[in-house]
Amino acid sequence: MAIPASFKSLQRAIIYIRVSTEREEMQSPEQQRYSCEQYAQRNGIKIVGEPVEDLDLSGTSSSRRQISAIIARVRSGEANIVLVWKWSRFGRNIRESQVNLHELEKAGGRLIAATEDYDTDTYHGRFSRDNMLLVADLQAGIIGATWQEAHDRRHRAGLPHTGQARFGYMRCPDCRRKEDSPNQFHHCKSCEGVLVVDPVRGPALSEAYERYVAGASISGIARDMKERGIRSLNGAVMKPTAWQIVMDSGFAAGLIRWRGPDFRRLHGRAAKRPETYDNWAPGKHAAIISMEIWEGYKKLRQNPATIPWSTEAKYAYSGLLRCGAADKTGAKCNRRMTASALIRSNGGAGMKLFRCPGIAMKECSGVTITLKRLDAATLVWLEEFAKGADMGLMAMKRSARRAQAESDIPSVRADIIATQSKKKKLLDLYLKDLVSEDDYREAMEQLATSLATLENRLAVLEIDSGEGIIPTAADFGNLLALWPQMNSDEQRAALSRVVAYIEIEKTPGKQYNRISIVPRWEVAA
Repeated sequence: MAIPASFKSLQRAIIYIRVSTEREEMQSPEQQRYSCEQYAQRNGIKIVGEPVEDLDLSGTSSSRRQISAIIARVRSGEANIVLVWKWSRFGRNIRESQVNLHELEKAGGRLIAATEDYDTDTYHGRFSRDNMLLVADLQAGIIGATWQEAHDRRHRAGLPHTGQARFGYMRCPDCRRKEDSPNQFHHCKSCEGVLVVDPVRGPALSEAYERYVAGASISGIARDMKERGIRSLNGAVMKPTAWQIVMDSGFAAGLIRWRGPDFRRLHGRAAKRPETYDNWAPGKHAAIISMEIWEGYKKLRQNPATIPWSTEAKYAYSGLLRCGAADKTGAKCNRRMTASALIRSNGGAGMKLFRCPGIAMKECSGVTITLKRLDAATLVWLEEFAKGADMGLMAMKRSARRAQAESDIPSVRADIIATQSKKKKLLDLYLKDLVSEDDYREAMEQLATSLATLENRLAVLEIDSGEGIIPTAADFGNLLALWPQMNSDEQRAALSRVVAYIEIEKTPGKQYNRISIVPRWEVAA
């Protein structure tokens, strides 16, 4: 059907193409483009720029898609039509589709489906369009339910969501790819879809777990693996975050994981840490690490009082030192002290020291401290806690913090659910034109901020409800044993878990400046 005469002047269109992760209609980007270009040619529409493509993205959420960018281009006057193959390409979530459509029309644009064209200037046309969007939403629900059933069947069979290779694992040598779909495999009688251990990446992954649990930093592990040529499945260098995501999955321990509805609502898809999953089950694949290693890894990941995470610090005390001298106003300076080097007057070796930058600027009397004295004081401090100094008091604080967290978690979760409900109600009011756009955006921004604050609060409480941020004597004993083996950035990472800051106070005469190590739990309590 040709576009109405009233729209003859609106002849500039952006083609939007989407191919879903589920490939529900298997309609290629090329075919979608061809259909849109043919429609434009028949109706005298000029195509603006190259088609906007969202490939391998589901239509149930617009957060990662380029819909907002397209609407912004329409608002700027670059185009006034968005051309899609079918209405379902615009989205399969009726609420988000209506919001995006509302924004597009307010920007002066119009959405046209090349193969499902209706005159949306008429009531019947809008009714037909909205029905097609509802059908798309229904299809998304059916597709989701079908995939959920497929996932449930795989979980019951001890298989992960998909049969794709995982880092450390691979398809067996007898598996053959499908010619028409290279990412999929024919049914293999040799392995029955169960992944086997990769002879190169498998041992490397097992080693990474063992080193991490032994106290090595993830950045150090990533650096070593890079030097040894260990790469991701697509051949890319793996950064520390990539290693952490792989290790968080627990697949190497012979496990598969998934989230139930409550955890999906609370954590979404972005969270990958072990504690954000509520379902774990033995898989059919072979484990390459023991459950003891896996439990140790989980404890280290969940408990910030334990050691390994690195930020490539040059010195173990980088960023931790504070100047305790008086500034020009008489107040405590509290500046971060920086590394320097003092050359001996007799021509001997240089001596590493830290000093307050306020000295050079003459803004405080300043203090200095040598690296040698810091090392000695730190070892004494660690030894005291490793022997159990003040552990009774610390245990009481740990217990109190855990009890408080366990008491607060239910109310924070309830507030999260209530805030999410408010967002949905506000969206309903906006779609019914009962709330202005400005009020809607302002209120939605406030709710989003509140939700983020609550989610952050919940994350802190979940940590505190476990081991808490106050370490045990055993933790200090482990750190003390590992300390001589660590490099500077690993020592800095370890200290940052237990030390809030180290204050250097000026003393009169020729006495050594005083070193005061302030524990994290004393500041955070």
